Amino acid sequence: MNKLLFILLIFFVFATACKNTRSLTSSSAGKMTSKQLQKKMDAAAFEFDFFQAKARVNYSDDNMNQNFTANIRIQQNQKIWMSLTGPFGIEGARILITKNNIQIIDRLNNKYYNEPFDFINNYLPFQTDFAFIQNILVGNAFQKEWVRQKIEWENERYVVEDVFSGIEAKYEVTNTYRYHRVQMNELSVNRSIEMNFDDYRFVEEQLFAMLRKIKFNDGGKITKVELDFTKVKKEKDLDFPFAVPDKMKN
Repeated sequence: MNKLLFILLIFFVFATACKNTRSLTSSSAGKMTSKQLQKKMDAAAFEFDFFQAKARVNYSDDNMNQNFTANIRIQQNQKIWMSLTGPFGIEGARILITKNNIQIIDRLNNKYYNEPFDFINNYLPFQTDFAFIQNILVGNAFQKEWVRQKIEWENERYVVEDVFSGIEAKYEVTNTYRYHRVQMNELSVNRSIEMNFDDYRFVEEQLFAMLRKIKFNDGGKITKVELDFTKVKKEKDLDFPFAVPDKMKN
C-alpha cells in the first residue's frame, strides 16, 4: 500500500485530539488526582451527530515534502470520511472508515484498497478500534483508564505518565483539560509518536487546537506532519460520497 497514504491516515487518527470543558479555577489547579482529572476529561466529551473539519497539511520525511488540504467528515459511531486534495483542488486520495473496514481511493496511483479495519493495527503501536479513532478526531478521551499513572503539576500543566499494553505514555494537559503534548513510546521496538497542540480557539463555545505538530519515529526514520485547521464545525447532516471508479475495481 502507498506509504504516504497510510502514514497520513495514522496521523489523522492521532492528530486532532482536544478536550472540551470549561477552565479550572486557579484555586483548583494542581490539586487533582489522575482519576479525578480523567473524570473531568470524560465528563467533557464532545457530543455531536455530524462533525466536519478542514486543515492545511504539510508532510515531510527523508524523501519528500508535500503540502495539501484535508477535509474530514464524521457521522457519530458510523463512519469517518477524508478527502486529501493538492494544488488547484485536485483530489489525490479519498478515505472511508467504518467499524468493519477501511477503504482508500488512491487517485495518484490509480489504485483502490479495501482492507478489514484491524489492518490499521499493523501501523499503530497498539490495538485500536473505530471508537478510538472517532474519539481522537473529535477530541474525546481516548485512554479510558490510566492503568499505572503518576501525575504532577508543572509549568501550569498536569503531567500524567502511564504504561499500558506495552506503551509508555506521557500526557501534558492544560488547566482547561486540553492536550498540550502527548508522547507515546512502544517499548518492544524503536517506535514513538509525539504530538503538540497549539493555537486553541473557541468553536461553538468549545476550545479546539487549530495548530498541530506531529513527529513519528519508526526505527530512526522520522516523519513529520503539521496541520493548520481552517474550519471546525458540528453539522446536522452530511454526505459521505465514495464512488470507486470502475477501472480501479478488482
